[in-house]
Amino acid sequence: MESQREAGCCSSEDERKEALNDLIGLFDLSTDKLKAIASYLRQEMDRGLKQDKTNVPMLPSWITRHPTGQEVGEYIGLELRSSVRIYLVTLHGKGRITTRQQKYPVHQHLKKGSINALIDYLAVSVDSFLSFVASIIQWTKDFQVTNADDKNIVDLLQTGLRRRHIPVIVEATCNSAVGCLLAHSYRSLDTLLACTVSTGTNAAYWEKMARVQKCLDPSKPLPSDSGDDVPEMIINTEWGSFGDLNPEYLPRTMYDNCVNRESVNPGVHIFEKLVSGLYLGEIARNILLDFADRRVLFDGQYSDDLNKPYSFEASYMSAIESDDTPELDDTKHIMESIMDVPSTTLDDRRVIKQICELVGQRAARLVAAAISAVIQKRDALDCGLTISVEGTIYEHYPNFPNRVSEALRDFYGPNVDRINIGITRDGNGIGGALAAMLARIKRQEKYK
Repeated sequence: MESQREAGCCSSEDERKEALNDLIGLFDLSTDKLKAIASYLRQEMDRGLKQDKTNVPMLPSWITRHPTGQEVGEYIGLELRSSVRIYLVTLHGKGRITTRQQKYPVHQHLKKGSINALIDYLAVSVDSFLSFVASIIQWTKDFQVTNADDKNIVDLLQTGLRRRHIPVIVEATCNSAVGCLLAHSYRSLDTLLACTVSTGTNAAYWEKMARVQKCLDPSKPLPSDSGDDVPEMIINTEWGSFGDLNPEYLPRTMYDNCVNRESVNPGVHIFEKLVSGLYLGEIARNILLDFADRRVLFDGQYSDDLNKPYSFEASYMSAIESDDTPELDDTKHIMESIMDVPSTTLDDRRVIKQICELVGQRAARLVAAAISAVIQKRDALDCGLTISVEGTIYEHYPNFPNRVSEALRDFYGPNVDRINIGITRDGNGIGGALAAMLARIKRQEKYK
């Protein structure tokens, strides 16, 4: 009997090792694979600059002026996500910025229904914020709105403010990635790219106007494509949709296919589903279930929580990757107390940690490949460049920045030192205020 148990244990251990080795092979991305992915993305970006309805949309922002870092003044920025944040942004010149901000909740009834109710709430929030700012000076010296299609949000918000006699002029609206790029560009003039790696992912960068062919008037001369003063525009790439039309461009596993198939938007935002916080935990959960099915984890045990889609969050992966206790106690707590798995062995917990590492590392290397596509497209490495990155995954997931940097080093060797990566916080609100500033300058110049 004893020899039979030993043989069974040995067989189980061999199966565990085989399953892990297969998984490593599935999630490993060599430098050559990354370079191929970057090349595919660059091709799709080129196509998106020429025409609409492409794999990677490449949306023009119509922001064509770089901040100089010397602008001064006070502007209001409004950021609309799951809540409303309103910023008073003071530009001091020399790349210096100070802010005051307030947060206002967006209740569920405002997220569904007519856009008019949401606009009215934004106007009331701005009014409340102005009262808050005045008081401070005195003291201390997931949206599904309707009727919004083809509507100009700037005009709608301006109308809402006027209706309440609120003395604010709405100058511009911009995407969050565009806002982050503007915010970092004010501080670092060589900022080429801003990207977000959070619940979702996106990027915006400065592109030469001559290459944005779908925005050019064929009856007018082409803008200059060379020289020191080349006209540029910020492009919102929407790179999360990379792979939607050509899924073979991305290294999807059966776990990724399962996540995509069972998502609320199958076939949409394929790249985002490989790298962003909303999906990383779900990829890992599918692997855990597969390993349990094969009896190489948990002795085949399950729990209702582990069976529930999106129950295994990226924050759990973050804690597991950070777990350096000898018995992996944090991992044990997450799996047994939170995910309600009946029991785990130390070997189970080691495998769980390795699964999280593989999923997280692949995500970081894919983000690096996407960044590289923009760098190569602009041929920016020779002169050096700055990249702004923000988002909960990049900022808080263990080793994510290091993994991105390591992958970029695989691309460029010692020349990677010409790339400076910084983090922009509150970039959306600050960027919105800067967009308003630039729009105001442009309007004043027009009527001089």
